Amino acid sequence: MFPRRIPSDIVARLPMGAYRGEIVLVETDEDADAAVDEISKETLLGFDTESKPSFKKGHSYPVSILQIGGENKVWIFRLGRLDWSMPRVYSILENPSIKKVGVAVNGDISALKGLREFEPAGFEDISDKTRKIGIVNTGLRNLLSLFTGFRISKSAQMSNWAADELSKKQILYAATDAWASRLLYLEVEKLFARGGYVLEPAEDETAKKRGIVKRFFAMLRSKFFA
Repeated sequence: MFPRRIPSDIVARLPMGAYRGEIVLVETDEDADAAVDEISKETLLGFDTESKPSFKKGHSYPVSILQIGGENKVWIFRLGRLDWSMPRVYSILENPSIKKVGVAVNGDISALKGLREFEPAGFEDISDKTRKIGIVNTGLRNLLSLFTGFRISKSAQMSNWAADELSKKQILYAATDAWASRLLYLEVEKLFARGGYVLEPAEDETAKKRGIVKRFFAMLRSKFFA
């Protein structure tokens, strides 16, 4: 039986996961040119962006980071440092043959349009599919927990993404979000392909629901941490 949501206190007790593969920090036009050549060979990309947080109502900063996760590598583009390579970078975002997946992608697309107008193609919001299943949670962290049995850190989310130099913590955070988006998409696709799932009862039976959630995560732990 599949739970409709994962309570935040259970998420906090799940094991931590993070991206452990190759990360490419793209900070020059030459770096970007080489990265686009590689990314153009991919068919499925995890996608996310980061911006410097604003603590003033009605004020926001331009998007600083574009994260793209491929099958075996994650690229982190520092968009504010790029010049002549930007059209090539954005060509990925306009390519319908390369699927870009993430959670709440419309906000990211809007932020990217603030830097350069483009025609987005090939994007898919994972939460659109999970809502069709009947799952209440929509954020990346909660959905990933629900489908994999581990959680990811959000501790660097509100850090300065426009800083002169990104910290190791920021780089890992950004890479993990892109990787996690791709992984989540693949897990959701597996569920749709199987077609055999049952949702927990809709009635408000707190104790019963928590029992369902605990058994569900015990199953996931055996799958991902065996």
